[in-house]
Amino acid sequence: MKKKIISILLSSAMIFSMGISTVSAAAADDTASTESIVVSKTEGITDTTYGKVRGFIDNGTYTFRGIPYAKADRFEMPEAPDSWDGIRNCLVYGSTAPITKMTDPDGGDFIIPHRYWAQSEDCQNLNVWTQDLDTNAKKPVMVWFHGGGFTNGSSIEGVAYDGKNLSEYGDVVVVTVNHRLNVLGYMDLSDYGEDYKYSGNCGTADIVASLKWVKENIANFGGDPDNVTIFGQSGGGCKVLNMFAASEAEGLFDQAIVQSGGEGHIDQDTAKKVAAKTLEILGISADQIDQIKDVPYDTLDAAATEAQKQVGEELGTYVGWSPVLDEDYLQTDYLDWTNDVPVMVGSVFGEMNCWTALDPNETNKNSWTDEEVDEKLTEKYGDKAEAVKKAFLKAYPEKSACDAYYVSNRTGDFDTLAKRLESGDNKNYNYLVSYESPLDGGVNLWHCGEIPFVFHNVDLVAGSYGGSQDAYDLQDVMASAWVNFACTGDPNGENVPEWSTYTDDNKSTMVFDTTSGERIGYDAELQELISQ
Repeated sequence: MKKKIISILLSSAMIFSMGISTVSAAAADDTASTESIVVSKTEGITDTTYGKVRGFIDNGTYTFRGIPYAKADRFEMPEAPDSWDGIRNCLVYGSTAPITKMTDPDGGDFIIPHRYWAQSEDCQNLNVWTQDLDTNAKKPVMVWFHGGGFTNGSSIEGVAYDGKNLSEYGDVVVVTVNHRLNVLGYMDLSDYGEDYKYSGNCGTADIVASLKWVKENIANFGGDPDNVTIFGQSGGGCKVLNMFAASEAEGLFDQAIVQSGGEGHIDQDTAKKVAAKTLEILGISADQIDQIKDVPYDTLDAAATEAQKQVGEELGTYVGWSPVLDEDYLQTDYLDWTNDVPVMVGSVFGEMNCWTALDPNETNKNSWTDEEVDEKLTEKYGDKAEAVKKAFLKAYPEKSACDAYYVSNRTGDFDTLAKRLESGDNKNYNYLVSYESPLDGGVNLWHCGEIPFVFHNVDLVAGSYGGSQDAYDLQDVMASAWVNFACTGDPNGENVPEWSTYTDDNKSTMVFDTTSGERIGYDAELQELISQ
């Protein structure tokens, strides 16, 4: 299992979902109790720019699924969706973006439960959870961009992405978004005609289109179009930062949260090489470019994947799907208008380091002897092992030396914060989630492990945290911080310890754990040692 999980992560840019599988609506939505759901011909109906939509009421939460926010031809920019007459049922999740077919179950699904759904290239749809349909309610709006790199994932893939509990807990409007991925969202065909000028950023343009829809329509769902927070994890965190470099996103969001993500893009020269090689493999010449619109997705996906492999071998590097840094649709630098956007940036203690902790053939870290700890640390850090151990225990006196084996570097967080500070942007907050799950004898928190806390969804994945009361307590603290931030651009408030902004002179980190609190520059020595 260990090798399988690691290989999937490396090959698909931090994902836990590959594949296509269709299940019933009831099976896919295992979070809702049918006894609490009300579908009415008079309630749960609201307007959008394109027609009326009907959702359902789940224990008081208005729920809308699969609302179209755009439409697009293959490799072309999104445009407004078609309007409709009458009332459109939005009771069932919309199609998710096509991704590579899965051939085996993902072993990581035990700790990060997933849902799989019908796929279609017509995937520009979103879901909304809200407590109020009054257009004057003006609730804070939280728009979630899913992970899976730019290759996989969907708005409903993670069971913990369900927005009902967060909406109810924080009295906010929660939106989750589907958009084009992989070859359909990020293959740069700009050399082959004006229609394809921005094909390398179709997925990014879809996200912008979703935010335009929110701006125009969210008041009808009780939301405040002038108080929108975008947040996302892993690849979703990268998507958040891409909005800082896309001029079309100006004015569409007010706060941003980056969870375990950094800048994600590919240089245009490399992207164009992948496109040219894909056409070569498919046998499509430049003057026949429009034929690419009719190539079956699986054939297109296979050809593009092979093209990335060949280009990567030629360049001596891994080539995956990312938005194209064309200095037109997507810029290198964050745009000036983002300077006043408050940002939270953070990650989790173990990130990618902790998958071996679940290997049944490995002894649990908490049972290692002192000699075994030293052996493990030397195996990982070489002649720096003793220095790492001392620096680790200084940074985390509440933990044991064995945990130093699994601690992750925070380079991505610091790079983002440094770039913000260089631009004079001082409305920044940094966090780390250092909670340890009691699962299997004790496992440091893994990549994606903080999402249930943020969405107040520990109940939906209780097995991942061993039913621990500490986990339920932590979700109150973290969900409160996220909601406070969405309300005011400041995470401080009820349930949250005092948390100051991150500056050059005050390198503050909120450490979320069984006892949460702010620490100043606490792990600088450790990070310098493990990041080299």
